[in-house]
Amino acid sequence: MRPPILLKTILDICFIFSAFSLVVFLISLIITFSTGTDLSFVSIEKPPENINNFALWGLILIEVIKTFAFVYGLYVLRKLIRSFFGNKLYTKLQIASLNLSGRLICLSVILGAVSEFLKAMIVDSRIELNFGFEFSFSSFWIILAFGIFLIFLSKVFENARQLKQENELTI
Repeated sequence: MRPPILLKTILDICFIFSAFSLVVFLISLIITFSTGTDLSFVSIEKPPENINNFALWGLILIEVIKTFAFVYGLYVLRKLIRSFFGNKLYTKLQIASLNLSGRLICLSVILGAVSEFLKAMIVDSRIELNFGFEFSFSSFWIILAFGIFLIFLSKVFENARQLKQENELTI
């Protein structure tokens, strides 16, 4: 089996950009709250003056957890792809990596939807649920389906591992 070099390269690039954006976000967050400066160049939206600080911290915490879950999910996928270079299939590492990365991607997408809902409710003072289908790869449903697919694929790998072990035991 040829190793998936193109997939590894794409995941490496996505991971580097995602990790860089997470680091920049955390540094700007630390600078904003430690010095009290206005970082309006980071975001066009400015929170209203009458917003509760606890609600603002909650939104920021959800965004940090969402981004960290996505970045860590990409990291686990990178490790998974690198494990395919050893020409061993159906290992416990691959099964656990598929399952974990799928769960992390699903968690990231769900936290993103919760964050958007809470942001609309707290900042804009309106309740809005938007689960429409977009025709893009960043759609809520497509990314959620990708995460669930990875979880399903881990179950397929687990079943294949059991069948492989039974096949090796037969004479």
